[in-house]
Amino acid sequence: MVTGGKRSGRPRAGEERLSREAILTTALRIVDDEGIDALTMRRLAATLRVNPMSLYHHLPNKAAVLAGLAELVFAGLELPDPGDAVPWDEQLKTAARAYRDALRQHPNLALQVLSDPSAVSNVVVVTMEPFYRALDRAGLTPRQIFEAANTLIDFIHGFSLGEASVRADTFELAPDLLTRVRALPADKSPTLSRIVAELGEDGLAYDFDAGFESGLSTLTAGIAATAH
Repeated sequence: MVTGGKRSGRPRAGEERLSREAILTTALRIVDDEGIDALTMRRLAATLRVNPMSLYHHLPNKAAVLAGLAELVFAGLELPDPGDAVPWDEQLKTAARAYRDALRQHPNLALQVLSDPSAVSNVVVVTMEPFYRALDRAGLTPRQIFEAANTLIDFIHGFSLGEASVRADTFELAPDLLTRVRALPADKSPTLSRIVAELGEDGLAYDFDAGFESGLSTLTAGIAATAH
């Protein structure tokens, strides 16, 4: 009931159960279903069936919601320390796979994680301990650890964005690439032409899981060489 132009103290339906977790869970569902652009404070309030002003008691603005989403998505990545029972490079690969899996489950959030400083800060705090721990055990200096971790995360982000744009386990590169390469003049890109011809359609088939593991192995080998 409203009297004197002011809203009564009685909460609207749903406001009694409103919490930061409930807001973020609903926001993540909107982003997963419709993308980042669909998420507004007004839309979020309507979905929760509360007054928009109620949201600001828990999260002051949309930036805080997005940072909270990054925290929510990556909260499960605080991996236990396996100690010396697992080699450092396997620990690093395990952390990288877990990070990729988190992005893959919420592809519409991947670009936001890249572009929002507040979200990135939350991700670093929540997720980077397993990476830093493994790299420290590899014998890297603090600066090398920082740079190696950033390079690895950049690889995962870039890979995940490409994977999210395809939304499939494989990418059908071969037919079009073979046609284009075969149409090249004999003196144009001879090395490319030879390798593509030797691989053939089967060899050019791109599987995202295999591609990720190949890139991860290459980066890990480079980090090992740096450590030595």
